[in-house]
Amino acid sequence: MSNRKIILGIDPGLVKTGWGVVYRDGSEVGYINCGVIRTKAEDTMETRLCHIFDKISALVNEYKPDAVAMEEVFINKNFASSEKLIMARTSAFLAIAKHGYNIDQYKPNAIKKNITGSGHASKEQIYTFVRKILKIEVINDTKIHTFDSFDALAIALSRAFRY
Repeated sequence: MSNRKIILGIDPGLVKTGWGVVYRDGSEVGYINCGVIRTKAEDTMETRLCHIFDKISALVNEYKPDAVAMEEVFINKNFASSEKLIMARTSAFLAIAKHGYNIDQYKPNAIKKNITGSGHASKEQIYTFVRKILKIEVINDTKIHTFDSFDALAIALSRAFRY
């Protein structure tokens, strides 16, 4: 009897929001899909936030995850950048919450440590480890396999490892 759990991971951002879907079945973890939600800089903030909300809602409806995980916000010294990140994250957060999910949140260093064993791993290291863990072949589609989408897969894996 399968006890397969589907996990959606979100790496929020205003320009690019990464998303990744993995499964956990017993001791096995596996890749389902990943991608990036992109917004256009020339669009209004309202349009961009609604786009993120709508795309995240569509992902929840499509994959019907058992759990959803998201990276916690890292506030940097540039307030304007942090504010935009928080707004994008809130849009994604609300889309998920509207579907009745609780959201597991992970600090960036905890995600890196969960995946690579080091809380200070680089984006390249995350990409490499996620590919190995999930046995993902390299596809030359930079619209799908980006650091943003693999960060989201790392977030989803962090949650999957808790089952």
